Amino acid sequence: MTRWVLPALCALLLCSGAVAQTDFDELDKPPEGAHKGQMFLGGYVTFGVPMGDIVDAEQAFIDQSYYSFSSDLSKLLEVSHLAFSFGVLYEYMPIDHIGARAKLKRTIIIQRSNFGPDYQNWTGLWYSDYSLYVGPAFHLANRKRWDIVLIPLAGYTLSSFQAAPVGKKILVENPGQVPPGDKMTGSGKSTFSAFSYGAELNFTFYFSGGLFISLGADWCRVPIDLGGAVDLVNPQDNTRVYFDGASSGTMDTVSFIVSAGYAFAK
Repeated sequence: MTRWVLPALCALLLCSGAVAQTDFDELDKPPEGAHKGQMFLGGYVTFGVPMGDIVDAEQAFIDQSYYSFSSDLSKLLEVSHLAFSFGVLYEYMPIDHIGARAKLKRTIIIQRSNFGPDYQNWTGLWYSDYSLYVGPAFHLANRKRWDIVLIPLAGYTLSSFQAAPVGKKILVENPGQVPPGDKMTGSGKSTFSAFSYGAELNFTFYFSGGLFISLGADWCRVPIDLGGAVDLVNPQDNTRVYFDGASSGTMDTVSFIVSAGYAFAK
């Protein structure tokens, strides 16, 4: 994590230096929209869901498994995933309609059991990463109060993955017996770095004082390196091995993104 702190601080200092050279008298002017020489500095948050074969592997691993809340009440285990990310962005437009954007990003994906609101549920950290993305930003409008922006992105991630975090907490062999059987054994945790890519499509609105707000959709694909076959076996079905012994998978995250910040012109 520390090796990401210094680059992030350097990036923010560079952005601050660029902003310091801008004409701040423009902050009192009506919004000009995107145009040549414009710079954008802001932050963003996303909320979404992951998809892909690695998510399918989680569902397959716990399929038909159950948890006993009491001697006469058992429920099938199902899980869902929620993705959340936040970060900072910077963009410079050397010409009208086209800019160069960079994004520092922190992503967290939580796994949660779906027993319902009337029962206890468990959560676990399934995936997390620190990443840097760069790419061109294509602006539809020029010097308008609104804009539609398409941003293809390529990046690099430092990632951590934990297979079946909820299953590891609650799945045991013969959960209805007293005392219950043995818990799931094995680690299922991996850390890795990878090249990733994605895209963002947003609607941006410009306001007086340089403020901009954008709403849109964000998609990101990350290859998941499990570091070899995961040594997890479902204790309720000893023939069921995680991901059928595969050592890698793919995760796509589709999210709603909200960004806000300030636009400055040289």
